[in-house]
Amino acid sequence: MKSKRKRRLPPPSGTQRLQGLTIESYSVGSWCPTPDGSGPAEAVAIAINVRWNADVQAQFVMRLKSPEAVDAMIQSLLRHKRDVWPEAP
Repeated sequence: MKSKRKRRLPPPSGTQRLQGLTIESYSVGSWCPTPDGSGPAEAVAIAINVRWNADVQAQFVMRLKSPEAVDAMIQSLLRHKRDVWPEAP
């Protein structure tokens, strides 16, 4: 039987310089492996559309394949939201 105890997030990795491509847009959705999207969903996908310059653009997709992975992503985002905007609800 699986434990219902929540796993704690690892400590923040400190301050690191995060820089990179320009994010044009992102989307979040349910993902399934069938080409037409008609099958049962198996993951939550985050698609990030980026631009390097006027000629180079790309899309990166991250699939979170368990409820625990989604929860960890949400908790990590909330942790950093509170760090950046401590007065936000």
